[in-house]
Amino acid sequence: MNSEKILLICFLTVFSLLAVPISAQQVLTLEECRKMALEQNKKIRMAKEDAQMACLTKKAAATKYLPSISLNGGYLRTNKTLKPLGNDLFLPVVPFNAIDPQTGEFNPASLQDPATALNTLVINPQTGQPLLDASGNPVFKNYALLPSDKLVFGNKNSYYTRLSVNQPLFTGFKITEANKIAQHAENIAKENVVLTQAEVLVKTDEAYWRTISLQEKVRLANSYEILLNQLVADLENMYTEGIITRNDLLKAQVSQNEAKLKVMKAENGLALSKMALAQIIGTEDEDITLSEKAIDKDLSVAYSTITSENPIDKRAEIIMLKEKLAITESGKNIERSKFMPDILLTGGYGWMNPNPYNGLKKEFGGDWSIGVVVSMPIFTWGERKHNLNTAHIKKRKVQLELDEAREMIDLQIRQNRYKYNESIRKAELTQLSKAQAEENMKIAKENLLEGRTRLTELLEAQVQWENASSEYIDALIEIKTTRSELEKSTGEIYKYVGN
Repeated sequence: MNSEKILLICFLTVFSLLAVPISAQQVLTLEECRKMALEQNKKIRMAKEDAQMACLTKKAAATKYLPSISLNGGYLRTNKTLKPLGNDLFLPVVPFNAIDPQTGEFNPASLQDPATALNTLVINPQTGQPLLDASGNPVFKNYALLPSDKLVFGNKNSYYTRLSVNQPLFTGFKITEANKIAQHAENIAKENVVLTQAEVLVKTDEAYWRTISLQEKVRLANSYEILLNQLVADLENMYTEGIITRNDLLKAQVSQNEAKLKVMKAENGLALSKMALAQIIGTEDEDITLSEKAIDKDLSVAYSTITSENPIDKRAEIIMLKEKLAITESGKNIERSKFMPDILLTGGYGWMNPNPYNGLKKEFGGDWSIGVVVSMPIFTWGERKHNLNTAHIKKRKVQLELDEAREMIDLQIRQNRYKYNESIRKAELTQLSKAQAEENMKIAKENLLEGRTRLTELLEAQVQWENASSEYIDALIEIKTTRSELEKSTGEIYKYVGN
């Protein structure tokens, strides 16, 4: 018995878990759609990836201040043997006492000794002076032969490797300006994330309110179809009683079919609008459910004035252009630095085989070295001057872009304020038109039933009511979308944006 109860409880638990997603479908509000878009929209995610790449680029630029360490190696295979001497060499032989014991070198002063000179040099018996050759050099008594065919290097395989360390000492501030450019590029990437988030929020608002609009128009189309269905049913009874002609009934049935077509178009438009909204907020569920009471028909709320505490210079577009202007300044400084020398401290340790430090034996021998390299172009046919002038022009161009952007943003704010106020006035007029069209339709129907008017007047009144209701919905939605554009232009939308 206990086992049967346990099985029953488990079955009910599993059933309840499976039934929850079916019975409770989440209704998305505008705030929830905005949050999902900021978290999941692909454009925002790509902008954040760009910002991360810019951060890594800045870190890479900072490494240029540090010394670079590299290991190089090579192998060389030669075909012929090396023969450094073209002819045989004769090396003069001097006595031991002519060698300086401290330096190990030949001491010319030792030839002042007559005995040493007599044993070393050939003496002219007539003059008693050393005999000179055609070049004016003294002739020695003894020479050592160094045959050229014996002094050869037969090592055809050579190996080389070197561990080098290079440290820039002065580059005309190229590295400093390159790091500034990397920092400004990172700032631009971060502001681009903010700008992308603001643009996505505006698109989210547009897609959300477009979906709400089509949702309302589907409801309106259904109401219009119900009116015509009821009218056709009444006319069929009147036709049966012989009060109206079949022509009047057919006119109503044609309008009925047009109403059904409008319902189908509205439903298809709503489905497509939901797909677009799902793509923006980054969800794969295209069957989105929105609130049926999302539109606030109280126009007094719409008159609330948008006041932004953010000046124009706080807009992301202006900040990005300021950073771009700073980049052109650094670019100008880099072009100017090309007129300065580059100084590099270099050092390292190298190994060679054959070993040049031990009789070219087939072994590795090494030695360290250190030095300073100075590089400076002297004449480049005016290339550096032209590049510097180009950098000046680029900076002036970006300054003009910045000034124009300020003017365009100010103009955009004023235009959006006009559009927003116009949409409110439009909503008031369409609201009045809807009420009048509804009253006109009611009167036309009463007159038709009493036989005081024709059917075409009632059909026209119903069409006017349907058009007035549709325009009223459009006007209410236009208030929302123009307000979103106004918030973006004034910078008010940035308070919803998070990095």
